[in-house]
Amino acid sequence: MTIWIASDWHLAPESPAEHARLARAFLARAREAGVRIVLNGDVFDVLFAGEGRPEAAHPEIAAEIAALAGAGRLSRVAGNHDPAAGPERLVLDVPLLGPVLVAHGHAADPVNRSPVGRLGDHISRRFGRFALVRGAARRVEAAARGLAEERMLAVFRRRCLALVEREACALGVFGHVHVPHLVVGDPYVNAGGIAAAALSYLVLDDVGPRLATLRVGDAV
Repeated sequence: MTIWIASDWHLAPESPAEHARLARAFLARAREAGVRIVLNGDVFDVLFAGEGRPEAAHPEIAAEIAALAGAGRLSRVAGNHDPAAGPERLVLDVPLLGPVLVAHGHAADPVNRSPVGRLGDHISRRFGRFALVRGAARRVEAAARGLAEERMLAVFRRRCLALVEREACALGVFGHVHVPHLVVGDPYVNAGGIAAAALSYLVLDDVGPRLATLRVGDAV
């Protein structure tokens, strides 16, 4: 069976309408195509919005996810913004590829697991529903990326590869950093997320792994 893996939608009450439109279109296309879906963390932004509020703001998406999961066609993996969404990792048996590890990857993030990162998450859980706190957190993240994004991504990839090796998998599919990545021969893959007016995701089938993009103009 073909598998589509997506992550990092970060749907919340204040999400742009285009993001919800892309998420709905992705799920509708996946249902129509008859594929299996894995949502690899941070689909709903519970960390900032609070328990239940993101789903209440996007009831059609929440209902479709529940329906596909109930039909055995959708699995979820926990992210740092939705830690109760599912297990921390899945291992998929993919023909022609072998075992494929799917994990959000926040445990491999040097910032997320640092004392500063844990403090930031604690503040976000307590006060993330306030726009001032969300804005401050996003400015700090943007500043960190501006100063050391390449180094952060390199450390993240290295730690993810160590996890793939430890789990004895042929490939590891991650999210968290919002940067799509697929290079032939590289066992580290990142499905990306929703950015600007596009949703990136990974396709696993008998052709091999490949990245795909759904754009707002296609989401009708």
